[in-house]
Formats: sequence, structure tokens, C-alpha cells
Amino acid sequence: PDPALHDRKKWRFGYMPHVVAAVMALANTEQGRDLRGSDAVLDYVYTTMRFIDPVSGTDVSLKEAMESKKLSTRFTNFAAEGKSSLRSVQDFSVNFAPLLGRGKPYSGVKLAELLSSWTEDGSIDRSAIEAVRFFYQLPKIDLKDKYFVLLGASSEMGALEHLLEYGANVLAVARPDGRKPKWERMISCAQRSAGTLHCPTLNGKHGADLLTQTPAIATWICETIPKDKDVFICSYAYMDGANFVRISAA
Repeated sequence: PDPALHDRKKWRFGYMPHVVAAVMALANTEQGRDLRGSDAVLDYVYTTMRFIDPVSGTDVSLKEAMESKKLSTRFTNFAAEGKSSLRSVQDFSVNFAPLLGRGKPYSGVKLAELLSSWTEDGSIDRSAIEAVRFFYQLPKIDLKDKYFVLLGASSEMGALEHLLEYGANVLAVARPDGRKPKWERMISCAQRSAGTLHCPTLNGKHGADLLTQTPAIATWICETIPKDKDVFICSYAYMDGANFVRISAA
């Protein structure tokens, strides 16, 4: 690695050159031209990072923890099912608020025009516009047979509400309520929708911690989703500093 990597003081603002250099170095190897390089990196992460069970105190690699059948914690599933009709594709809009400005909803052609201006500025790829146009050409969206696992489900950038409006089965992974209650809001949102919200529950309390209950969360997911269903895993979890590396690995 570049010696400057260890001397970097403000990592939050100075990490990009090092990340780009690492990706370029991998891309220039034979293994980096296919999935072998990425698989090797992930395997190193899973076998090197440690998982300490908060209940039993067991200290093993993250890989061993995830493969073990011995769980000190086991979640039950709570399902909140909505009874509303599927949302119309044409009713979908995205709220955009410029810096220090008031937000307003954009949809259809107006949304495509907004994204087009961002494309010209180099902020996003043109495929975003194509995706929006494709979306509005659909006669309807019905996700009642699809399962979405949202890691960091209460995140403001997450798709929880939209997925539920189109009938999806959403497995929500978010920490138990703390200073800012979130589970009542998410359950209420599900009950007003056309979808179903699945919540990991322990001792009558909804929520799970990705950092300390990782194996139990994985088991709950596997036990909740029926076999032969389409599954989409979406990660919106974020934490500052070293914890972001830990939660990304989880």
C-alpha cells in the first residue's frame, strides 16, 4: 500500500485515491479480471474479522460464526400485513429539495427532465433516465411474490415505503427502538399498504443488531422466506468510522 495511506489524518475526505488505487491494482491482475479476485478479498474479510457473541462470549471468525448451527439468540417473526390496493405506477413521484430550498414532487416527464440535467452535469449515469422511462411505461407493478431484505430498513434513503406500496414482502433489519422510535412507524406504514412487513422479534421487542446478532439475523431470514422465491438483499446500513467496515462485512 501507498505509505501515505497510513499518514492520512482526515480519512473521511481522503480515502478516495486509495480506494481507486486498490481497485485498479486488482483490475490489472489476472484474478481481478473475473470474480476470483473479489472472492479472495471477501474470503479474507470473512476469515480475518472476528465475531464475539454477546451472550456466550464465543470468539470466532465471522465465517465460522455464520456457518455455525449453535445460536445463542433466535428471533421469531412478526408480520404486519396491509390490505390496501397496489399503488398506480402513474402516481409515483420523487420529492426533490435543492440545498436550502423547499422540496416538490417530480414524476413522469418532469422527473426524466430533472435527471437529464444531472446527467449533463456528470452527476449521474444516463441509465438512470432510461430506468425512469421504463418504469413509467409499465402497466402496473405487483411485487406480492417477491421478497426484499432491507439491511438498515429505517434509513431515510431506503425503499421501504415504496416496496410496500407495490405489494412486496419486506424483511426489515433495523436496531430495536432507542431514542428515536421507528418500529411503530414502519409497522403502521405496512398496515396502510398493499405489502407485508416482516420484523425480527426477541422477547416481544422488534429489531435486531447487525453487528452483534449477525448469525441470528441470517437464520431468521432463511426461516422466514419460503423456498424458491425471488430474494433481493438491499443494504442501507451506515455507521461512522470503523463501524462502517464492520457493518458492511456483516
